[in-house]
Amino acid sequence: MTDNNTEAKGSFLQSAVNKSQNQKEQIIISSVEIKPPVVIFADMNTEMKEFAFEKAELAIKLVYKGDLKYYKDVAQSLKEQFDEKFGGTWHVVVGRHFGSFVTYESKCVIQFWINQFSFFIYKFG
Repeated sequence: MTDNNTEAKGSFLQSAVNKSQNQKEQIIISSVEIKPPVVIFADMNTEMKEFAFEKAELAIKLVYKGDLKYYKDVAQSLKEQFDEKFGGTWHVVVGRHFGSFVTYESKCVIQFWINQFSFFIYKFG
């Protein structure tokens, strides 16, 4: 009796091995499911929200890949991208457990979760 789930896993891993024949090590990030964002609070236009979700998802993939190691690295990356795209002074907090009480500019704040990462992004200054 064969287990279809085992066969599927075997095919997936074999496919990954075939794709990485010339590499010594390969981190398979495609096996990590990135769940849709869960918004806790938002006062932000749709363009900014979509930008936040897209960049946060990319940062999570870089964490799983090993290119970003610490929450501060993720926060710095997002802050720099927000500063560049939308101007002004953006602040970014990334983690699992934190509290906050901040002043922010109208239409420039969002807090959301993706997987086990909480993102709090706001503009002030």
